[in-house]
Amino acid sequence: MAVEHNGIRYEEELNGVPIKSFDQILREILSDWNAKVPELDIMPGSDAHIRASAIAGQLYASYVSGSIGVNQYLPDTATGQHLRVLVKEEGIIEKPATQARGHKLQFRRDPNLTRVDVEVVIPSGSARVVTRNGVTFETTADAILPPDVLTVEVPYQAIVPGKNGNIQAGDIIGFYGQPPAGINYVTNLDATADGSDAEDDETIRARYFEATEQEEWHGSPAWVEAEAKKIPGITSATAIKNARGEGTMDVLVTSGDGIPSQEKLDEVLAYLSDPNREPINVDFRVIAPEPVVVNLRVQAPGITQAQAESAYKAYLATVGGGGTIYPSRIAAALINAGAQFADVQEPAAPITLKSTEMPLPGVVTLV
Repeated sequence: MAVEHNGIRYEEELNGVPIKSFDQILREILSDWNAKVPELDIMPGSDAHIRASAIAGQLYASYVSGSIGVNQYLPDTATGQHLRVLVKEEGIIEKPATQARGHKLQFRRDPNLTRVDVEVVIPSGSARVVTRNGVTFETTADAILPPDVLTVEVPYQAIVPGKNGNIQAGDIIGFYGQPPAGINYVTNLDATADGSDAEDDETIRARYFEATEQEEWHGSPAWVEAEAKKIPGITSATAIKNARGEGTMDVLVTSGDGIPSQEKLDEVLAYLSDPNREPINVDFRVIAPEPVVVNLRVQAPGITQAQAESAYKAYLATVGGGGTIYPSRIAAALINAGAQFADVQEPAAPITLKSTEMPLPGVVTLV
C-alpha cells in the first residue's frame, strides 16, 4: 500500500518502514532521464532501460538493507549476530550446544557365538553405537574385557551435540558400522543427560531481559538464576530462598530441558560458589528436579512404535516442572505425528506435578 512521508511517496513497507519499490525507482529514473533528454529511448530492452534497471536494483537493495537495519539497533527486535553483539554488553554470551553423556554403555560377548578366553580391548572413541532413532554415540574411555569376563561398562557421549542425545536406558540397540571384534551385543544401562541445543535468538533475548530487569543486588534469587543459566547446557534455573532455613538457597536447574547429571549440578555449584569473585553469604545447594516416570498405553493406529515414543517424549518436554499432563493433549500429539486417532488408556486422568517434579516418558505400549 502506497504511503507518503515528508512529501515522498513510497509504494512498499518492510519491517514497518516505508520504502520505494523497485518498479517505482525504475519509473522515477526513466522519467527523470526522459524529462532531460526527450528523444532518449526508454522502452524495455533499450540501453537506457537496461542501465536504469541496474541502478534501480542497487538503490532498492539499499532501501531493503536500511529497513532491516532499523530493527537491528534494539535487543527487542535484533536478530542473529546483531543481537549477540547487543546483549554482550550485559554479559550475555551465546551458549553453544552441548553433548549428552552417559556412564554405562555395556558391551557384551556371547560364549555361544565367540571366544571368551581372550582379552578384548576397545579403544576410546573407536566404537560407535546407535539408537533406533538414528542418534549416534561413541565411547569416551577404553573398554577392556579380561579373559572369561562377558561384560564391561564404559562412559559414552553423543557424537552430535544437542537435545536429541538425551535418551533413556535401553535406547541404544546396536553398532553404527561393524562391531568390535569379539563383541556381540551393546546397550546403554543408564539414561544420558546434559545434551542441549545452541541458543536461538529468542532464548538469548529472554536471558538479556532477565538480566536487565532482575534485582540489582548481588546474590538475589533473580541474580542467582541468571548466573546459573550462563552455564552451557542449563536451560532453566529456579532459586528457592531460605529453602533449608535462614541463609540457605536451593537452586533447581534443568539441563537440555531435562534432568541434569550430577556433574552438571557440581559445575553450577562450583560456578556460583567461585571464591575468586565477590562472595555470597548463602549456603547454596544445586538440585535437580525429581523425575516422575509416566507410562503410556494407547490405541493409535497409523503410527509406528518409534513415532509414538518420539511424539510422547516431545509432548512431555513441553509440560515441565509444575505442569499438568493431559491425556487429551497426548492424543493430539500422537494425531499430529500421523495417528488416525488416539485413545489414551494410561494415564487415564490428568497428572499435576509439583514444581520440583519433571515428567519422563516411561514404557509406551501401542494396543
